[in-house]
Amino acid sequence: MTKSSISRRNFIAKSSAISGAAMVGTKMFASNHGSGKKALRIGWVGTGNRGTNDMINCLKAVPEVELIAVADLFQDKVDYALSRLNETYADRIKVDSSTTYLGFDGYRKILEMDEVDVVFFTTPPGFRPQHFTDAAEAGKHIYLEKPGAVDASGVRSILKTTAIAKKKNLSVTVGMQQRFSPQYIEFIKRVQDGAIGDIVHVGAYWYGVMKNWHWEPRKPEWSDLEYQIRTWPHWTWLSGDCCVEQLCHNLDINNWVQGDVSPISCRGTGGREVRKGPDYGNIYDHFAFDYVYPNNVVGMGMNCQIEGVSRRVENQITGTNGMATVSRSGAQFKGYYDWKYDGDLNGDIPMYKAMYKGILEENPVNMGEILANATMTGIIGRNAAYTGRALTWKWIMNGSKEDLTPGNALSFDTSFPADAPPVPGVSVPV
Repeated sequence: MTKSSISRRNFIAKSSAISGAAMVGTKMFASNHGSGKKALRIGWVGTGNRGTNDMINCLKAVPEVELIAVADLFQDKVDYALSRLNETYADRIKVDSSTTYLGFDGYRKILEMDEVDVVFFTTPPGFRPQHFTDAAEAGKHIYLEKPGAVDASGVRSILKTTAIAKKKNLSVTVGMQQRFSPQYIEFIKRVQDGAIGDIVHVGAYWYGVMKNWHWEPRKPEWSDLEYQIRTWPHWTWLSGDCCVEQLCHNLDINNWVQGDVSPISCRGTGGREVRKGPDYGNIYDHFAFDYVYPNNVVGMGMNCQIEGVSRRVENQITGTNGMATVSRSGAQFKGYYDWKYDGDLNGDIPMYKAMYKGILEENPVNMGEILANATMTGIIGRNAAYTGRALTWKWIMNGSKEDLTPGNALSFDTSFPADAPPVPGVSVPV
């Protein structure tokens, strides 16, 4: 990432320690729900479209879930999200004006609620490390959308907080539903059992449209900061760029199929071919990464958000005895023997069921390290592309000072300029 005046600062001045920091709230779980099991009460931070879909899936998967509080920056987002949820789950939506919190510190109000068991964080990922830390300190079970961070400093924070959550026996479920999708589970098992021989190449691909994903023309009444947050995928400090925010799903599969390893190094390229001008933020619209993994495995990551391209959203794994592909629509092997998956494809429902079961049985899911590894795999690729430099995992994990947190206070009342898009060969790693 280019050098600039930005440095690591809290998004909001930290308040004194949040109550309940030492342990899970004493009012854990409500009285028996109609199902005969204990209700799981959720506080939800970030009520945009992605988060709304997450909440719908959670409510569908776990009848014992009740939504009791929400926080967001914008009332219109809250209103739309609750209207969607109430269409099907009105009897389990317990939110009212007294448990709706607006503003950058709204999530802290939810963390102070003893009756909240789990906090869902589906905000732009630039806010995620701080939210995660505060939630773990407050003793809450946690759901995090991916990615876990937008910079190297944020990933290190995710790992530190994950260790805290483990010590407190807190659930850390993350929005990497492919980890719970039956076809992916079966695919990984077969590859690791040697179905295609020794792995020699892993490929992660997310080629699609989505140039205008979460983009809309700026309204005259929006400040710089409001515009950036409402179009958050288009700003690196908020999204991490598309190769981190989106491709991390498939980069995770590259890591997982090899036993949850990390790459050793990465080279990358990318640019802005169709996202022209400041209205499209400062992210790129295409990337290609070349990874080196342990055991001489070569990795590839390719991502673009350009209209009119041929879509490809899958992983392709090549072994000494064949080739295998997996996606959200299925899985198959070709080579030494042929196999095609035939079964259920949904990962969202089992993910939320696993979250609930783990909390109920006091054996919680903790996916923090998986999230950190996938996120950093995207970040090292992005930084290699932004700078044109070959980068090592050792450096990005331990030596990089990259921190995209804005140096100026977050305010809708002042100007909030954004960095220019990086230029390979000119921008330098930090």
